[in-house]
Amino acid sequence: MKTQTKALVALAPVLLVGSSVFAVGPYDGITAAVDWSAVITGITAIAALVAAVLVVKRGSKMLLSMIGR
Repeated sequence: MKTQTKALVALAPVLLVGSSVFAVGPYDGITAAVDWSAVITGITAIAALVAAVLVVKRGSKMLLSMIGR
C-alpha cells in the first residue's frame, strides 16, 4: 500500500467520527456561536496566496529556463 493510501485509511475513522460529532450533539451551542464564514474566508485567502506564490515561482523558473540564464 502507498503511504498516501495508508494515511487516508488511518484518517477515515477520525473524519467520520469528527463529522458526526459536529453534525449533532452537545457541541451545537458551542459551534453555533462561531461565525464559520469568516474562518472559511480566511483559510481560503491564505490558500490562494500560497497557490499564487507557487504559480509565480514555477512561472519564473520556466521563463528563466527559456531565456537560458
